[in-house]
Amino acid sequence: MVKELIQDGDVVIDIGANLGYFSKTFSRLSPNGKVICIEPLPQYYSILKYFLGSRKNIEIHNVALGKDAGEVTMILPKSNGMIRTGLPYISKSGKKSEHPTQQVQIVNPNSLLKNLSKIDYIKCDIEGFEWIVFQELKELLEQYQPIVQIEISTENRREMIPFFTDLGYVQYGIYNFKFVKENGKQIEPGDYLFVPKSRKRLIIG
Repeated sequence: MVKELIQDGDVVIDIGANLGYFSKTFSRLSPNGKVICIEPLPQYYSILKYFLGSRKNIEIHNVALGKDAGEVTMILPKSNGMIRTGLPYISKSGKKSEHPTQQVQIVNPNSLLKNLSKIDYIKCDIEGFEWIVFQELKELLEQYQPIVQIEISTENRREMIPFFTDLGYVQYGIYNFKFVKENGKQIEPGDYLFVPKSRKRLIIG
């Protein structure tokens, strides 16, 4: 249903682009716009560059987002002996991990996105690091009021829901292939859709 939310000419930010499933769709929906893919893991970045790097409306950055520029450690859990998509996450404790780790570059989103004249849609899937990133994105959200599709972990739900509410966003879910306004009591972790009132027309047709 993302095709109902993105129009040609839109600028889309894909935070945690992974292997590019959403980025590819965004690129197709907005051929005259721009898709900015942000993926910190070099392994996934290389795949993104190989499959999507030739598209003129796609820009790919091999970094993580956070408050301060520098380096951060990513934990790479394995499943059946292999590093699986959707499992890597940024270490917050600094403690030694039993899983493989990798150092990745981190930049402030305001620095990376400062030259944009608009942002229409943000998709974010960064395995528990979303609260840190969106505190830094607050001014851009206030300025451009993009629709936000975000996976929120249980640990961050208490901060994230009021954060978007205070910015004038309305939370929606998808039921029977229709957008439905949430009552704010969704308790399961997973994907959330936050829509500013200025873009409500895209939801209600």
